Amino acid sequence: MGEPAPGAESPALMRGLPRWWRWGWPLLLLGLAAAVPLLVWLGWSAISGSSDGTEVGAPLDPAAPGYEAFVEPTPTLMLIHANGDRLHGVTLLVLTDNGVEGAVLIMATETRTSSGLLSDRWAESGITGVADSVAELLGIRPSESQVVGDDGWAALVTAVEPVALISPVPLMGPDGETLFGNGVALAASDVGPYLAGRTPGESPLVGLSRHVSFWQAWLWQVAESTAPNVIPGETDRGMGRFARSLVAGEFLIATVGGSVTDSGEVVLRPDTTAHLVREVIPFPISAVDGSQPNVRLLNGVGDLGLTATAARELSRAGARITRIGNADEFGWETTTIAYHDTGFAPHAEALRDALGTGTVIAEELPDISFDITVTFGADFSQLVGGDG
Repeated sequence: MGEPAPGAESPALMRGLPRWWRWGWPLLLLGLAAAVPLLVWLGWSAISGSSDGTEVGAPLDPAAPGYEAFVEPTPTLMLIHANGDRLHGVTLLVLTDNGVEGAVLIMATETRTSSGLLSDRWAESGITGVADSVAELLGIRPSESQVVGDDGWAALVTAVEPVALISPVPLMGPDGETLFGNGVALAASDVGPYLAGRTPGESPLVGLSRHVSFWQAWLWQVAESTAPNVIPGETDRGMGRFARSLVAGEFLIATVGGSVTDSGEVVLRPDTTAHLVREVIPFPISAVDGSQPNVRLLNGVGDLGLTATAARELSRAGARITRIGNADEFGWETTTIAYHDTGFAPHAEALRDALGTGTVIAEELPDISFDITVTFGADFSQLVGGDG
């Protein structure tokens, strides 16, 4: 009789099945098909009722009442300049306000930590040691890290060399010779030695002034350049992303300073350092969980531009904003700061003071993923001049 055609059912197999199977199998398939809508409905209900992750049933339009989203941390890059076990510089690059504005914060390698100087931490534990020390000193963890040696710096500036700058103080050699004067034009190969150099007996903070001058001059030349690959590397991370983004808007260049001891160590001032960090990093990755209250910020007036203003003021006061969005309805007259646990009542009062207006209340909520809910109203809008 020959073999059955490919894809055709075998008659012998069909004859071997009992009669109940031949009738029951189609009925079972029909039953499963009928159950699909019920299963989909049950799954949708379970997901939309969950408090974990993004709420499925929430509006997708950021301008709509009831819209909420989890906050992405402010992008930060810890740039380490080192050759072997010698640390020459630690710089934190920050992208604030939609990634086109930010800051360059420069730290001295002689900065003291609880486990020694930054330079010691690099020699002992490399990136991990420096990252842990930065978290201790600044209260935030960088989202990215990159290490460059002298050759790495040369590659970064090649497209715009020489880097012309006015140095506030010259860099002197061990015998009193001038290595780099006040007016210099740095070739690519000069950048690493210039940033790593120290005049004998010079204060670490004085040495950082040359770093500030370099960053100002280099980023200005990057902004003016038409070279297609002005910063080598990927454009979505590292220096390829951060340097390009910084020059697309306004940015701050500052040193993370403090007092210098007789032994030449830099001791940071906690209050001053915290103020600087909060000024430029509105949505940090906190170094220690629970060190700041988790805050949900809601817009109660509908003017989306005010959300960024409120976030900035709250961040300066130490809030860790983890969720942001709009109230269920606009038209709030009075700003409300609601704490969801009595332990956060003092924090709520501090946030009220930071905003300059509002009423603090206690409010129980089943969702414990945030500690305080701030809903700003027309009183805040009028205070900052955003609403007549």
